[in-house]
Amino acid sequence: MSFEIRACSDLSAFDLARFLNANNLSFNNLDWFSPNDRFKEPGCFAVIKDQQVKALLAATTECPLAAWLRFFYAERDGEHRQYFKALMSQAKSVLEDMGVQSLFSLAPYDWMERLLSGAGFNPTDRIITLQRDSSEICHTEPEQELIIREMTARDLVAIEAVDSAAFEPAWQLNQASLVKTYHLSAWHSVAILEGEIVGYQMSTTAFDSAHLARLAVDPRWQRRGVGHGLVQDMLETFSAIGVKSFSVNTQASNVHSLSLYHSFCFEREDREILVMSLDL
Repeated sequence: MSFEIRACSDLSAFDLARFLNANNLSFNNLDWFSPNDRFKEPGCFAVIKDQQVKALLAATTECPLAAWLRFFYAERDGEHRQYFKALMSQAKSVLEDMGVQSLFSLAPYDWMERLLSGAGFNPTDRIITLQRDSSEICHTEPEQELIIREMTARDLVAIEAVDSAAFEPAWQLNQASLVKTYHLSAWHSVAILEGEIVGYQMSTTAFDSAHLARLAVDPRWQRRGVGHGLVQDMLETFSAIGVKSFSVNTQASNVHSLSLYHSFCFEREDREILVMSLDL
């Protein structure tokens, strides 16, 4: 092998940032954190050849059992397959030592799908986008006991518990990601039943559109109108300031979420992103 693999945490932040900003082959996960935020984490490695960065890859945990491929950058020298194979081998070794059972990745490009397939990844699901272009809301009365209020930082401990209960390991957010999402969201609210936080939503805005970034309901409290109340709260909040375009992403396999969003007239768009996974 004519190159070496080194942990990004051992390299110059300036050299790494310069490589990120060059005209390289690149893949980025849908991540709340930037690649620069990931450089210090275990599972983030670089290819070094002739004392120059040639490729970068990060595969880091989101929960103890599951990790995601966060990004892959490679110089356009025709060697990206070799770089990917070497970097992935190193990252897998770190994740296995940590007890991670599965590694997931998006495959938004054909070339990325080929790299992942060559590394043993298999199709798992698809991320789809739903769109709603109307500020009109059919108001429904929530369950009498349901309270929806604005989320505060003090709620994040309870939010983490709801998130862990609501999602399988692949789709959970850890505490750091939830805090980041909270600070980047334009509106966040919680649902309360019998004095307990049982669900939450966090949403972002850009210009005159809003995106429902995260919605979770504790399974013990499902079918009580919690998800419906949170989505209605998000739509009403943004519609009140003139937003008319709304979007949300979910897995194609999540029939309960799809049913909820369709009830609010969200329509599925043509674009979708393949999700692939690898058992470690």
